[in-house]
Amino acid sequence: MQTTIRERRTPPVALGGALRQARESASLSQGAVAVAVGVRADYISKLERGERCPSVTVARALAGVLHLDGAAAEMLARVAVDDAGRDHPARRPL
Repeated sequence: MQTTIRERRTPPVALGGALRQARESASLSQGAVAVAVGVRADYISKLERGERCPSVTVARALAGVLHLDGAAAEMLARVAVDDAGRDHPARRPL
């Protein structure tokens, strides 16, 4: 089975700031968001610094945890990349 490596996308400049603002408005730390989403805190930090685009699974979880709606939720969904992490079919045991 051939594994397809997902492309690395550059997130829009506004995404990181929108995520940070939503997290701070919810009075949550990066660690608390990470636990709720099921990722590490340094991953949340990279998202907020604009260094990473979330996977579809993480984007959906972030939208729920941060109660995103409107433009922020739309931007998050638009930049999300196909899942290649632990939920990716290529990484599941046969």
